[in-house]
Amino acid sequence: MQSLAALLEKLQPLLAGGRLDNVVDLLSLLSDVVDIADNALVEKLAGVFEGLVTLGWEGGTALQMAHSELQLNPPPASFRALYALLKQPDTLLGLTLLLRTLQIIGKRARDSAL
Repeated sequence: MQSLAALLEKLQPLLAGGRLDNVVDLLSLLSDVVDIADNALVEKLAGVFEGLVTLGWEGGTALQMAHSELQLNPPPASFRALYALLKQPDTLLGLTLLLRTLQIIGKRARDSAL
């Protein structure tokens, strides 16, 4: 009985403010999602999550590597050094990927009439 009384005492502010209703609604929504979700949906969501984590990890690693290289061996700040960097195949591939991504985002933004 003491544990039930302690629980009711802690729930009293939630009941008074109507916030317990929000918790119940959230639990109901979660229950519905669990009922709707099948293995294919769960695997698809897991794949999307894994892709996002990988993208974040790779981006962070690339940023750390570039920062370390610039700290250890800072290149001269000139257009010639920038042009030399642009001539490297890895740089061109990265720029192509970035520009193509921006192109797709722009096309989708135009098509969806944001």
